[in-house]
Amino acid sequence: MDTLTAAALLRSHDVDRYPHAAAYLRALLAGCLGTTPDRITLEQSLDARGFDSVTIAGISVTIEEDLGLRLPLADLATTPLADLARLLATDAPTGERRAGEDGPADR
Repeated sequence: MDTLTAAALLRSHDVDRYPHAAAYLRALLAGCLGTTPDRITLEQSLDARGFDSVTIAGISVTIEEDLGLRLPLADLATTPLADLARLLATDAPTGERRAGEDGPADR
């Protein structure tokens, strides 16, 4: 699944959006690493996986563009990906609007 499809599912009104958030993160990170989403596990944080600050900043921008969420870089870097998926599942806006139409949602 690509990131745009996963982001659209995450913005759905499903009661349990965690699977969509996890799929979104897996697709996003797989694209960064040049691998497939099924090879991305959610146990580690981005910095523990070896992502540098420039890449983490790029991931932050992508999340903001796709979901309308602005995450502090330090939190994005150090939060285990499973916890980050829970955060996205809770905080990502629902509905059909694209991120940025009403401005990004700040945390």
